[in-house]
Amino acid sequence: MDVRSLTGPPSIRSPPVTEPTVIEGRLGRRLNNALILEFRDGPGDPFGTAVQGGGDGIGRKLGVLFGFKNGGAGTHTYTPVEGSPVLVESRERAATLLTRSDGSPVGQIERGPTCIARRADGAEILHFTDDPAGAKTLDAFRLIVTVPNGDLVAHLHVIRTIEGWSLGRELVDDVIWWGRAGQPLRLPLLGTSLQLQRPLTPVEREIVLAACVDLAIGLRPYGTAMG
Repeated sequence: MDVRSLTGPPSIRSPPVTEPTVIEGRLGRRLNNALILEFRDGPGDPFGTAVQGGGDGIGRKLGVLFGFKNGGAGTHTYTPVEGSPVLVESRERAATLLTRSDGSPVGQIERGPTCIARRADGAEILHFTDDPAGAKTLDAFRLIVTVPNGDLVAHLHVIRTIEGWSLGRELVDDVIWWGRAGQPLRLPLLGTSLQLQRPLTPVEREIVLAACVDLAIGLRPYGTAMG
């Protein structure tokens, strides 16, 4: 199958698909009502988990505790099973900052029609833009992830309904789907689904998962369809 036929205009160059991978981030709640995003790339336990932060101030923390605050601006923590946690500071009308727990920078994501993810040294590493095949459906917001030269890295779906979990399966025919549709929850979104078109570097993987946290828990709009 020629993946390029599914990715819109010829300007988006798709590398050959080798070992395609789906990464699901399913949204739920902890006992204290904070949102939690669990990442899996196959059956079994999550390989990483992100938890909603309440932001500064007792009022915001109480808002999370009593269920008044369904995501949004704040500092959310992504903790992988292997590796160091990343703090995802989702901010209003400002770039999302990614740092370690000791304050050392990981990078940042600047939002707009093209969202630009930068490494700690300021170099562009990933772009997030509306999917040219359709950026918004009833079931999901749809984005593409590319490197700065336009090569396709992944399709990223922000899931709005349980039917949205099946989107993108035609892009990765060889994947054995482990997910279950589940039941609708009282959540702002249901999570994220990534269909990777090639293996990610460690830095790309960390930043793209932080972007999923920013989207699903931080509720930051990427591209134009989510505004």
